[in-house]
Amino acid sequence: MSGTPVVYEDFPSVADRSLNSHLSPLNCRRPRRGSRPTAFRNKGTGLAVAPGSTLVIFPAVSSLRRFASALLLVAVLLPALRAQTVPTVTAPLPARSLLVGGAAATVDLRNHFGLPGVTGQVVQLDTVLGRFNFELFDDTPLSKANFLAYVASERYNGTIIHRSVANFVIQGGGYFARTTFEHIPVFAAVRNEYRRSNLRGTVAMAKVGGNPDSATSEWFVNLGDNSANLDNQNGGFTVFARVLGAGMNVVDAIAALPRFNINGTAFSELPLRDVAANQSSVEVRNMVVVNSVAAIPVYPPAARSVITFLAQSSNPAVATVILNGSTLTVSPLGLGSATITVRATDTNNAIADATFAVEVTAGIAIVTPPQSRHVAPGTAVTFSVLAQSPAALTYQWRKDGVALPGATAASFAIPAAAAGDMGFYSVALTSGGATTVTDAAALTVSVPGTSRLVNVSTRGSVRAGEPLTPGFVMRGTGTKNLVVRAVGPTLGVFGVGGALADPKMDVIPLGQSTVILANDDWGTAPAAEVVALEARSASVGAFALTRGSKDAAALASLPVTGSGGYTVSITPAGGATAGTALAEIYDADGLAAPVRLINVSTLGAVTADGLTPGFVIGGTAPKLLLIRAVGPALSGAPFNVDGALADPQLTIFPLGKDFAVATNNDWGDGGQTATLQAAFASAGAFALPAGGKDAAVLVRLPPGAYTAVASGVGGTIGRALVEVYDLDP
Repeated sequence: MSGTPVVYEDFPSVADRSLNSHLSPLNCRRPRRGSRPTAFRNKGTGLAVAPGSTLVIFPAVSSLRRFASALLLVAVLLPALRAQTVPTVTAPLPARSLLVGGAAATVDLRNHFGLPGVTGQVVQLDTVLGRFNFELFDDTPLSKANFLAYVASERYNGTIIHRSVANFVIQGGGYFARTTFEHIPVFAAVRNEYRRSNLRGTVAMAKVGGNPDSATSEWFVNLGDNSANLDNQNGGFTVFARVLGAGMNVVDAIAALPRFNINGTAFSELPLRDVAANQSSVEVRNMVVVNSVAAIPVYPPAARSVITFLAQSSNPAVATVILNGSTLTVSPLGLGSATITVRATDTNNAIADATFAVEVTAGIAIVTPPQSRHVAPGTAVTFSVLAQSPAALTYQWRKDGVALPGATAASFAIPAAAAGDMGFYSVALTSGGATTVTDAAALTVSVPGTSRLVNVSTRGSVRAGEPLTPGFVMRGTGTKNLVVRAVGPTLGVFGVGGALADPKMDVIPLGQSTVILANDDWGTAPAAEVVALEARSASVGAFALTRGSKDAAALASLPVTGSGGYTVSITPAGGATAGTALAEIYDADGLAAPVRLINVSTLGAVTADGLTPGFVIGGTAPKLLLIRAVGPALSGAPFNVDGALADPQLTIFPLGKDFAVATNNDWGDGGQTATLQAAFASAGAFALPAGGKDAAVLVRLPPGAYTAVASGVGGTIGRALVEVYDLDP
């Protein structure tokens, strides 16, 4: 080993805190950078273990039983403290009166649920033992800004809890999850801001002994009341945050792990998990890894938030509910009453429930909405609506969401349908001050020409062990040229927060495990390949990637013969642990090529914002598609997907429009079971269980760009597979 040992940030030893007289901090040393421990010692027994010998594990024994009465008092006071930071109903949800077919009611749930007393920025720590949240205090602005700087730079991601002292503290923020115990890069030290006592559940900055203004990256959580010790030495230890809700359950679980002494290093109180009986050296899997640390809002929408919402209607035939982040939408469907239940759940599963009544009375009732049509060129087409209302009705027809001048009758006629008439037609009905809009009906015309699936893209969450996985299947003879991209950092140009810092992609033939094409940083390829990739990306309409970014992209030339298709596995790389990525697959050959995409799909996480793959139909002719959102069918054999979405809902939107052109909850509803089963067989799609909660639609669409939104009924989350099949021969 080489280099000069340096003093690392610390606070008093266990023995120090029991003294009533002068307390001097213990100045420990950290190992030289790049050094590797050769053996470790169980902290509870003092047993040294040499390489190759057997490690005997005993529970760590606290030497501080004399503090039991004080800790018991803390435990008695804890429920009252915790109750202040869990979800609470802050204002009742008022009853609603709605009209059948009338406007939906929206409720901002932020006005009805809250975390009393929580006013500061919240940061979430995602560890291998669970998640917990810090609320940062505004009255320690330097320490708060310092901590957030480490969070924003992702320097805390992939670190470890490197110190655990029974009934005292756990400490982190210093070292990467590597067997070499490398310290993270640090910013300049911050000035001490001692203002609050070091009580159980508070979070403070660690410092170098004898230097009050030496805090950099390391922090600790107080497991008990340490005010008598830590408030009175080295200028007082700056409490800059507190653990919210039941997050201390996770902290206590970390503190309960066995502790080990790494011989020859400063790691004399290292918490480890899953240590084998004959193990003699530390592995990363044994460490308490902090996967990520991220600033999060209290309320959704966000990839992560302190509170998430679920909503349910007692009578969906009368009123349905949809959650979009913190906005609840209640849509009246039929006469009668329903009770709406809303549940707020925090990171550590504390809940608050509220209910309100909905009464739906007679309003505009749509008896027969406009129906989709597929016709030959020159065919006369008439769209009609049949509706009822106690008051007079007025009509306004729309195409693609835009009002058609003069189209104000119950029917709208097109004398001779042509390519330019293809689109989506709906009608707005107004009566007695209420307005409702019918579902859109598609008009497609079998004009000469061709059309193809030319692009699929999906924005979704990527985490270690939970990749974003688009896939595709081709038909034809020869090879297909594609542009394949996994975009992370460049998403920041478009205002996307929490983008994956360093995505990596692997292209794998379906049913195999061998990677045939891989890319991490797109700009590291030879210059000629980079130029060719940029040119081909521009030709297919892909936005430019930032030069030198850590996005992944490659040109692929893939054979059809001998392949059932391909998947693209997008995972974190280069120390990144989690974030949002955009997966893109572009057909780079044009419409006349002999090989075409016949199936595109995405397996990913359905969050509060849903899983939203997009696809593009290129060409001039309409296309018949089978689109599915599969959740529960993935949970069993042969797929065995963990955390599969229990009840997906599928909605298809034209890109940039606010109206749906197709929607489905349970695929067997609506009398289309036999038709859909035939479509499954024609497409080569696996069968869905009869009566299952998976969703599917059969739809013919004009050329254009579309989004298929897979969401969880009632705001639920999980992993789902969204599939788009081309059914045209």
